[in-house]
Amino acid sequence: MRKIKLKRLALLNFGALALVLTTVSCKCDKNTNHSATATSSTTSKSDSLSSEQLLVKETIVGKLDSAGNFIYDTGEISAITLPNNIKLEGVGNNSTESKLFNFLSDSSISVDETDKTKGWITLDRVYFNTGSATLTNESSKQVKNIAEILKAFPNAIVKVGGYTDNTGSEEINNKVSAERAKKVEDELVKLGISTSQVSSEGYGPQHPVCPSNDTPECKAKNRRVDIRVTKK
Repeated sequence: MRKIKLKRLALLNFGALALVLTTVSCKCDKNTNHSATATSSTTSKSDSLSSEQLLVKETIVGKLDSAGNFIYDTGEISAITLPNNIKLEGVGNNSTESKLFNFLSDSSISVDETDKTKGWITLDRVYFNTGSATLTNESSKQVKNIAEILKAFPNAIVKVGGYTDNTGSEEINNKVSAERAKKVEDELVKLGISTSQVSSEGYGPQHPVCPSNDTPECKAKNRRVDIRVTKK
C-alpha cells in the first residue's frame, strides 16, 4: 500500500513538473515570436525609410555664363525618335526634351493630380533678355523641340510656368514671370500647338529651386520657365 502511494505521489510530481516546463516553454515561444515581430516591424520601417530616401530632389548641375544665365549640364548628347518618326538631334539624355518625352511615352507614369507643385520640368535652354520677356536667339531651338514633342503626343496637355528670383518687388516679378511664361506659350502656338493643349501662368519668386536666393548662381537657377504635363 505504501509503495502504491509513493508511485502516485511520484506521478503527481512528474505531472506538475511537466506543466511547469510547458508553461515556461510557452512563455519563451511568445517572447521569441514577439522578438521576431519586432524585428520584422523594424525591417519594414527601415525599408520604408530607404524608399523615401530614394526620392531625393534632383541635383541641378551647371554653371553661370557671362550674361548671368545658368547653363545646365544636359548630359551626353543623343537623339530622340518620336512616335511620328520625327527625330530630334543633338539633345542631352538629361535634357528637357528627354524628360518630357520619357514622361509622355511611359504609360506606367501618371500625372500627379494631388500635388500640382510636382512634375515640373525646367526648360534648360530657354533664356530671356534681362528684365524682359524677349527670348534670346538660342532659345528658339528648344521651343521648337518642345512643339515637336507635343505634336507627337496630341492628347497631352501642358502648362508653362514662369519664375523669378527674389530681387525687386513681388508685383514686378509676378508680372515678368507671367509674361515670360506667356511668351513660351505663344511661341508654341505659333509652331502649331493648339491653344487647348497649352496654357501658362507666372509664379514670380514662388517655388524657388534654390530657396536661399543668396548667390548669383542660386538666383539664376530660380529665374526659369518650367513645363508640366497636366494630362497625358
